[in-house]
Amino acid sequence: MAFLNTIWYKMIRIGYRSGMDYAERMRLFTINAFLTIVLLLTLLLTVICYFIGTKGALEGLWLFPFGGLIFYLNHLGKIKPARNFLMIGLLPLLTALAISDRRTGTEFTIIAVGCCSILMFNRLLNVFIYFLYSFACYLLYFLYDSSHPFYPDPNTPYAFLQNILMFLSGFTVVAQSMVFRGIINTYSNDLKKVSDEVHAKNKELESFNQLLVEFSTNLDHLVQEKSAQLKAYSDAIDLYTCSAVISFDGIFLKVNQVFADQAGYTMEELTNADISIILPSNARQRLRDEFNHLAKIGKPWSGELKIQKKVSGYSWTDCVFIPIKNQEGIIIEYLYIGFLITEKKRNQQLKEKTLRLLETIAYRTSHKIRGPIASIEGLSMLIKQGMISEEEYPKVIGMLISANESLKSATTDLAHFANEHQDDYRKT
Repeated sequence: MAFLNTIWYKMIRIGYRSGMDYAERMRLFTINAFLTIVLLLTLLLTVICYFIGTKGALEGLWLFPFGGLIFYLNHLGKIKPARNFLMIGLLPLLTALAISDRRTGTEFTIIAVGCCSILMFNRLLNVFIYFLYSFACYLLYFLYDSSHPFYPDPNTPYAFLQNILMFLSGFTVVAQSMVFRGIINTYSNDLKKVSDEVHAKNKELESFNQLLVEFSTNLDHLVQEKSAQLKAYSDAIDLYTCSAVISFDGIFLKVNQVFADQAGYTMEELTNADISIILPSNARQRLRDEFNHLAKIGKPWSGELKIQKKVSGYSWTDCVFIPIKNQEGIIIEYLYIGFLITEKKRNQQLKEKTLRLLETIAYRTSHKIRGPIASIEGLSMLIKQGMISEEEYPKVIGMLISANESLKSATTDLAHFANEHQDDYRKT
């Protein structure tokens, strides 16, 4: 029994490939099962008839090369041509055998094969057409048998053959129904297996979905937290720093209120305006060249930027221009962020101005005041040491008066110089 099952399994799987879809696989199994049953029954009937003395039964062996061709086509993967050749060619072959060996019951197999068409075709119209085709073949046999005289062979048991062929034809239909039932059971088992797999996958998906929901919830909380932090940073930037979005061509697309206040414009006045309106005239071309150079290499620009106010005066920012690129990596905008350093720059300028003033005072002191003081000190020392005679006193007194006048003139000039720069400091 195991041997027969192995043979049956191998026969119905002739031409099977792992890449076949389910419908194509079932169609192949049906064709192979149908042909295997037909050939086995034909072989059984031929052997029986041969031993009871019916030599004409050997004509049934013509079905074997026909069946071998069908199996070969299936082996090559040509399932559809094999099925069409089987269903179209089998009926004429059976009709020819029925006419050759008349009234033996071979004609009944024509109708049996026609009834099996429902297992071979998917469309109901094809089943109906094939049944009409089998009926036409049977009608051809009937007309031939009615119009040509029949001479029975005395060695042929016609009644026995008719009954056994009728039985085998019915068995063919039943066997095909059992094959169809087996296919349905296989399909049902496959469906159940797939359903179980789907159910298991659904369980996994439910578990994964729960994890995804938890992750999504945590992610929402994280996004909300980061959004709040980002908003706080953004608010801090808007309140305490200058910020702006500038196009690649140097046009203000957006500015915040701090920037507008520092430039002495309104936000509406700066929006869509060229950046050159806030740049000092002597630095515009230089900054333009630097921007163009950095735009080519895609790097940010940073440094101290002097902002020319609308009416008068300047503001200073320690700033950075960050390039914003599109998906192709091309710079389309700049993000400007600047920290106010106006007071710092004023203190720095005041410090530099003070140093220059002190240097000037030191220079004047060294050259205009120190000389007369040195002369007075020298003459006083000579008088103190008694090194000057009475005749030289008038000359020494004249020299002291001259040195004193020089010292007085120098101190007066120094006082005027200090007063003038004191007014400048007050303006600063």
